[in-house]
Amino acid sequence: MISSQEIEIMMLRASSEFADPEERARFLDWTCRGDDALRNRLEKLWSIQFDSEKFFDFKPFDIDAPTLLDSPESNEASGEIGLRIGRYRLIRRLGEGGCGVVYQAEQETPVKRQVALKLIRMGLNHEQVIARFEMERQALAVMDHPGIARVLDAGATHTGRPFFVMQWVTGEPITTFCDQHRLSIRQRLELFIRVCHAIQHAHQKGIIHRDIKPSNVLASFHDGVPLPKVIDFGIAKAIGGDHQDKDGEQEPILGTPTYMSPEQCLRSGIDVDTRTDIYSLGVLLCEILTGKTPFGTTIETPIHFTEQPHPSTYRKPKTPSALLNDAAPLELTALATARASKPRDLIRHLRGDIDAVVLKCLRNDCGLRYNTAAGLIADIERHLSDKPIIAHPPSPTYHFKKLLRRNRLAFSVGIIVFLSLTTGLATSTWLYLRETEARRAQTRLRSEAEAARSLESHLRAQAEAREASAQAAVKLSYGQIKEADLLLASIPTHMAPSSLEAADAYRKVGDWHRKEGRIQQAAERFTALAGSISSVDQSDVYQISGDFLPAAVTTCMVRDWTRYEQVRQIALERFEDTQNPIVAEQVIKLCTLRPTDASTMAKIATLAKFLENAVEQESTVNPNGDGVAWYCYSLALWYHRLLDTEQTIRWAESSIRRNNENEPRAVCLQLLLAMANNQQGKKDEARKLLDEASLPIHNIIANSPESILFTVEWWVDWVNAKILLREAQELIQE
Repeated sequence: MISSQEIEIMMLRASSEFADPEERARFLDWTCRGDDALRNRLEKLWSIQFDSEKFFDFKPFDIDAPTLLDSPESNEASGEIGLRIGRYRLIRRLGEGGCGVVYQAEQETPVKRQVALKLIRMGLNHEQVIARFEMERQALAVMDHPGIARVLDAGATHTGRPFFVMQWVTGEPITTFCDQHRLSIRQRLELFIRVCHAIQHAHQKGIIHRDIKPSNVLASFHDGVPLPKVIDFGIAKAIGGDHQDKDGEQEPILGTPTYMSPEQCLRSGIDVDTRTDIYSLGVLLCEILTGKTPFGTTIETPIHFTEQPHPSTYRKPKTPSALLNDAAPLELTALATARASKPRDLIRHLRGDIDAVVLKCLRNDCGLRYNTAAGLIADIERHLSDKPIIAHPPSPTYHFKKLLRRNRLAFSVGIIVFLSLTTGLATSTWLYLRETEARRAQTRLRSEAEAARSLESHLRAQAEAREASAQAAVKLSYGQIKEADLLLASIPTHMAPSSLEAADAYRKVGDWHRKEGRIQQAAERFTALAGSISSVDQSDVYQISGDFLPAAVTTCMVRDWTRYEQVRQIALERFEDTQNPIVAEQVIKLCTLRPTDASTMAKIATLAKFLENAVEQESTVNPNGDGVAWYCYSLALWYHRLLDTEQTIRWAESSIRRNNENEPRAVCLQLLLAMANNQQGKKDEARKLLDEASLPIHNIIANSPESILFTVEWWVDWVNAKILLREAQELIQE
């Protein structure tokens, strides 16, 4: 039997769920039912608990040394550092349960990262409470699944209060997440399958969660894919193994009433096995799909601990389609909109298989439910594949409908052929017309099938590319740059994933090849970097356009004109409407490293006109600034490609007059002047400028390989100068 002390503890824990004092008072009135002595004891216990937990609701400068009873490691000399427990600094309280309080904390050593720290509540030293806290800690420790928050550390405070540290999980409750992002029914089912995989993993480790509900399943996007995380194993039950739960008949009733199975409500843990989680998953599935539980409302008020009604008196589950049929028209329209569907289509999608799956999960007799989460997963996957499910009563009509849905194409072709043969018996002309129509239909269907296979292949390649780039990022984080390069090399350049993580990996590996003198490999990685960064960040800033310059100069240097043209077209498409003069200057510079066609020149002309206006505006503010000097250089290079020698000389001399401290830019300007003079027939002046410009480059190279240019400061501009030098030598010395 449960002792009166244990009942009071459970009632105290239940009352802590009410943040509003008036609601808490009404709950205590209802629970105590005129027992003033019990009411006074609960009020006193609540006051003690509230005062003890205020200990953690502090501003750093409000805490003095005597208050830090549990944190001898805290920095008392600093008024700006929060309470520390070991190597963790508490930041803010996230929530609380029956036996623990969860905080957002920052791990300070050996690495800095955000974590969630769960600490047993002050004053709860009851043996069963501590045992349950340790049970949760051990349950999380034995599990290793991407859908379950991992345990990172554990220990006890200076005064012996146990705690454990979990992975920091961001996201929204799964129902809120699905509605906010308007996930379709199929997307919600696929997300729910991932939740079931996590629960199946827990079951395989001998752990029953017993409190599956939306707030304990957080979902967020990872690389564009919705992923769930199951949290809060605070009332989990172990089955078998070294961490067997010993509570037995003395275990109190635990869980959220709406999501609790009948055996969990009535028998207080006896005979509770993995199928109790199947029941909770059924309630959760219904709520994800319809926005409501099968019982119409969510029962958040705890069940009375001594007078427990049989679940059949209030648990009369409705099917998801029935819940939607009962909804008001405006409510149904809102639900359908949040699920990217129409009201009629939404009800039709849920009627039949989904209704049967939910009802099978919610059977009062646990022997009639799915035996495992894997069985539930298999039935949902069969539904998504238009195959017969176990939960639906078998019948020839049902199996035929499923067969028809799976083989729409074959049935369509068969019907067309049948009609063609039948009508062909009437007249040979009609037969000819129907045969022609059938052939056209087959051709169209074949084309559509080929297109679908091509799309599938493309999507698979994209997924493999994202996986390879993610693995490369992991390798780089461990300093394994060669392994990361092999992974990136396996991705075709045009398939470079569009993500900041992938772009950073390409940038680091490209720089590594550049410094090692492997310019061809560097050109390939920098080209992939340009493709990756072009769509992931739409900011009009020079840091983004600056990632295109290494790709342009390296591809030109190794005469890889195909990749250079690819970089040029991506840059123009991405930045042709820029309003940032620095971006315009960089794009013009990288796009005019070599001649191009008329259509590309027309796109560059828009940027050049914008940059000329920017020079006029900035000349009044900072006429001799380094930025204006770069603008003038890019305009000189632009007019060089237009073969306008007068404008080339004008802008080149303007850049030199404004600022000539950047040596590689000065060399580039001399080379432009040399080629302009040569086109005007001033051969001697051209050769003189060419000799002067080539000297600094030869001094850098000296007896070293040409790739030494890729390791010096301002290497992009030195390589730019080398490219122009090569062009000038071919033009002037021909």
